[in-house]
Amino acid sequence: MKAQKKELLKKFKVLIEDLLDHYEEYTQQEQEQVKEIFTRLADLNGVLDKYDVEKKINWQEYFIALGQCFDAMNH
Repeated sequence: MKAQKKELLKKFKVLIEDLLDHYEEYTQQEQEQVKEIFTRLADLNGVLDKYDVEKKINWQEYFIALGQCFDAMNH
C-alpha cells in the first residue's frame, strides 16, 4: 500500500506540474477547467478530512495519572 501511495504521489506531482506549466497561455475556458479540477479535489479532500482525526489528549488527566504512577513508585 505504501508503494502504491508513493507512486500516486509521484504521478500526481508530475501531473500538476504539467497542468500548470503553460497556464498563462491557456484560454479562459482551459484555465476554468483547471480551476474546476482543483476545486473538486479540494472538495474531496474536505470529505476525506474525517480520516485526519487526531486523538485528543486530555493533558490534565495524563499528568494526574503520571503523578499517581510516580507516587505509587515512591511509596
